[in-house]
Amino acid sequence: MRGRRAFTVAVRAPDGEVVVHRGLLNPAVYRARWSKIPFLRGLVLLWDALALGIKALLFSADVALGEEAEFKGATAWFSVGLGLLLGVGIFFLVPAVVMSFLDRYVTSAFVSNLLEGLLRLGMFIGYVAL
Repeated sequence: MRGRRAFTVAVRAPDGEVVVHRGLLNPAVYRARWSKIPFLRGLVLLWDALALGIKALLFSADVALGEEAEFKGATAWFSVGLGLLLGVGIFFLVPAVVMSFLDRYVTSAFVSNLLEGLLRLGMFIGYVAL
């Protein structure tokens, strides 16, 4: 959960206990002069949301591993980077490559974009179902 000044992450440990982590948000990100510029504000807040999500996932991994090992450093960032690369590859590049082969048979740009969107949607639904 993200509030005005802090965020909180709650995860269940392997022993069943709920572990809570609270962190403070950087006020410079939300109150700076440039934060009034609409497009720039959106980009920065999107990046901030991604960073908070990664922090929450890393905390969750640490709790899930328990005292066996900590999920930090190069291993954690390699996993995050690999996940982002696979996500971009699977949900953006694969449909684009497939449609580049099918575009020879499609005469309309609208139909091409529609088919690519349906392919992405189908891949996402299949991914969630798996």
